Amino acid sequence: MLVEFPFFAAGINYFPGEISALRVFEPRYLLLIGDSIIKSKNFLVGRNIEEFGQIVSEVEILEHQDISNAEQLIIIECKNLYKVKSISIDQEYPLCTVSEHNDVGLPPDVNELEILEKKIKKMTAKLIEQGLNTTIPKFVIDSDNRINKLWELCIYTPMDLETKNYILNQNDNFKRYEILLNYVDSILNT
Repeated sequence: MLVEFPFFAAGINYFPGEISALRVFEPRYLLLIGDSIIKSKNFLVGRNIEEFGQIVSEVEILEHQDISNAEQLIIIECKNLYKVKSISIDQEYPLCTVSEHNDVGLPPDVNELEILEKKIKKMTAKLIEQGLNTTIPKFVIDSDNRINKLWELCIYTPMDLETKNYILNQNDNFKRYEILLNYVDSILNT
């Protein structure tokens, strides 16, 4: 099933459940945000307006604040992932037609997730020692849903955009786990 959403090309994607802040200053995106607030509708955030097939994040506005006459700060939460089928830039702001990005395969078992969680804490501690300005994550979501737990681990793992996009582009749950595990192990072993 194809669905159309307003599209914000912010150069980034988000993992489901991830909460983040966006500064909005470009006029077309200020209009998009205003319409989303007035209509209480979600919109998409993705890397660019040229790439068909990219994975984009459906986000909901949790809070918004005027910074100036020409700038908004919005707090968003990612609700879902979609795959871009087409992008229209003929309107006041981009519109994107998407299909669902369905998960396949089994997620890792609880033991594998617990081991990965410990490794992420060790990796983060190592990065802090090397000067990264962050804190060691406290995994507060005690979820029996292993897919949501895997997303939580992704959210709290410091990673570069390339790794993040690589994980997001996978729809196989166990493959996502393997990518994250290999990334964490590579940092721990350097």
